[in-house]
Amino acid sequence: MADFSAGLAARRSPAPSVVVGVQVVGLVTLPFALLLLPLRWDAEAAAVTFVGGALGGFGLILFYRAMAVGLIGVVAPITGVIAAALPTVVGVFAGGERLHIGQGAGVVAGLLAIILINAGGRASQPGAGTAVVLALIAGAMFGVFFVLYHVGSSAGVTAFVSGRIASAAVAISYALITRVPVLPGRGSARLIAVAAVLDGAGAILYLYATFNGLLSVSALLTSFYPAFTILCARFFLHERLTATQAAGAVLAIAAVAVIAAG
Repeated sequence: MADFSAGLAARRSPAPSVVVGVQVVGLVTLPFALLLLPLRWDAEAAAVTFVGGALGGFGLILFYRAMAVGLIGVVAPITGVIAAALPTVVGVFAGGERLHIGQGAGVVAGLLAIILINAGGRASQPGAGTAVVLALIAGAMFGVFFVLYHVGSSAGVTAFVSGRIASAAVAISYALITRVPVLPGRGSARLIAVAAVLDGAGAILYLYATFNGLLSVSALLTSFYPAFTILCARFFLHERLTATQAAGAVLAIAAVAVIAAG
């Protein structure tokens, strides 16, 4: 719901300003962070999550922009697959976690899903190609974000705050460079408020999960977000995907499930 709300907001306000709003307003979830996460100062971990937040913030700009110019039901599963596959690979090769056959099959299925989603698009649909490219890059940024947040999760509340500050800083810088408003318009305020609270709570829950569990499992389960986003796009915006795109979207969600269950 956070991504869907923010994606709609990006159709009313520039993507960088939406990210600024989501990251800043999302700090209202700080009491929730204090309840779940350890409160300790760890400069190294905070620095790692600061970098992760910066990359994640850039990914959000691209993700929201992709949803603004393309079909949300197409963009969401692409980012989900990439964001799920990258931490799995890192967890296996850098963290010593074991890759099961099912996880490998899931990664392959995810790549096939992206091909189906891309190949099934209507050639005349404006912005379709741009949306796919932005979604692919955003997914990679989210994957790195998951990895770095896992590394710095021991900082707890400090990690949460440093990450959001970094994301907001990147969005503000991007807005200034591209000469778009830093603050979102009033017409998107309610959507951003909803997205901010849910996004903040989601980041806290991910930090909690990844601190107490494996990177591959935590990141993969978090990457199930496209399923709800696609449903929202279908029921609230009445988006219609081609048969090939719909098959790719379903395969993408199934790929994440297979990787997680592997």
